[in-house]
Amino acid sequence: MRYLLCLFASMCYVIPQSLFAQHMGIVRKNYFSTVYDSLSNTYYDVLDSATIRLGSVNPATGVVTPVGNNEYNMGINLTGATINPYSNEYIIASGINLLQFDIATGAITQNVPITGPVPSAAFQNYRFNASDTTIYGLVPVNFYSNYYDSVLQTTIQVLDSAHIRFATLNAQTGQYSLLGNTPLKKVYSLAGNAINPHQMVYYYSAVDTFVAVDLYTGAIFNQVPIQLPAFTLFENFTYSCADSSIYGIVRQNFISTVYDSIIMQYIDVVDSVTFRLGKINPTNGQVNIISPYNLGLGATLNGSCFIDPDSMMYYFSNGPDLIGVSLFTGLITTQVPKTFASSNMYFDMMRSTKNCYGAQKVRLQQPNSINENVVNDNQVSLVPNPAYHSIQIRASKGIERVDIYSLSGAKCLTSLEPTLNIASLTLGFYWVHIVEQSGQRRVVKLIKE
Repeated sequence: MRYLLCLFASMCYVIPQSLFAQHMGIVRKNYFSTVYDSLSNTYYDVLDSATIRLGSVNPATGVVTPVGNNEYNMGINLTGATINPYSNEYIIASGINLLQFDIATGAITQNVPITGPVPSAAFQNYRFNASDTTIYGLVPVNFYSNYYDSVLQTTIQVLDSAHIRFATLNAQTGQYSLLGNTPLKKVYSLAGNAINPHQMVYYYSAVDTFVAVDLYTGAIFNQVPIQLPAFTLFENFTYSCADSSIYGIVRQNFISTVYDSIIMQYIDVVDSVTFRLGKINPTNGQVNIISPYNLGLGATLNGSCFIDPDSMMYYFSNGPDLIGVSLFTGLITTQVPKTFASSNMYFDMMRSTKNCYGAQKVRLQQPNSINENVVNDNQVSLVPNPAYHSIQIRASKGIERVDIYSLSGAKCLTSLEPTLNIASLTLGFYWVHIVEQSGQRRVVKLIKE
């Protein structure tokens, strides 16, 4: 669908639908049957069946609207979902099949088996990269050994080992292709994932480690410990193209030690939990907590999250409500109950079409090394930063050329000198590419005030 925008009588432009933010997800309805249990002499509800359909949510009102009239009797995997905003397709898995929904009609346009070069039909933690129109994700691979159980007198399979591979996915065929030759860290969580489309890096959480994967090679780009207090996790995170930052929920569990008289020993139990908005520095794992105090709300991973670049809000679900938190203050600015056309519904795996729409690559593939571009490199610095009128580049090695790019990848300034006048730049964030006389490239983020 396209819209016609007319500024004046003689000036009209056709605007793609994707430029208008759409916040999509799966509307799930469970059907229950009431049965009588003669042992307990009571009636109880049993899940009878479930249906799914594509839906959209209005963050201001919480109203969830089904898209089209298509409803399907099937389940979904809560291990990943993504949106291709250019083709207007929402993608999620159902069992070992990949489903592709048309955002305009709600119809399933593809339902194909997930297949690939290794014995695994799982493709998880996946996300669409707006700068190269490719879906990236993780393929968990389990290896089993056969053992004879003398008690059961039969041969059984036992999980022997496991690792994960990085891959790209063809949503039309369901075929994934491995990227890189080395398995990644074998532990990972479904607490979120993110792609920096400008730097071509994919991020995921290995519980206490933040792992970055090079989208060009599939190799580890960087991995650092997540710097948080004990019993604290960084979850539901996603990348914001509006300010090139990774935001998520910082969940801290407070533990009390109590004595269990039954087992006659002391055990740790969760006493209370706090939730605050934070953002992580992927180069060192440092998490900066933005919310000044506990938001007082939980977050469901199946509800997922998205960022609205226009309002600079982080949206997540605590189950019944949709909550918006300011990226600037970390405070809740909106909290509305999700409402549906009928009862017993859920809204899972929220994704948005607008964040990172039209993003361009800034870090290009290097033929010999994947580490020639380093974000916020400690070998160079900009003074001052933030800056208003001019900046001076300080580096230990000689500078051959300096290029300044916008977050969308457009080149704004070029200089052969270490001092640059940036007065002509508009307010916002920029990437400063520094080419040393040795040929090595370094990248530093600039804030223009």
